[in-house]
Amino acid sequence: NGWVTSLATSMENPNMLLSASRDKTLIIWNLTRDETQYGYPKRSLQGHSHIVSDCVISSDGAYALSASWDKTLRL
Repeated sequence: NGWVTSLATSMENPNMLLSASRDKTLIIWNLTRDETQYGYPKRSLQGHSHIVSDCVISSDGAYALSASWDKTLRL
């Protein structure tokens, strides 16, 4: 629902994409190679009280870290 501010992916799981947004959420996407659909949201993560400005995924794909304008980091 908000503008995407950051995208992250992992070499361990190339079919997963993490997006951060101005609507205060992170969304975990499952990417597909279907001609009619490129992927679907697998899970929406909430908890920040302001815009989520950045996100990263650990090199093993086990953790995600987000940063927000609410001056917090969430793991």
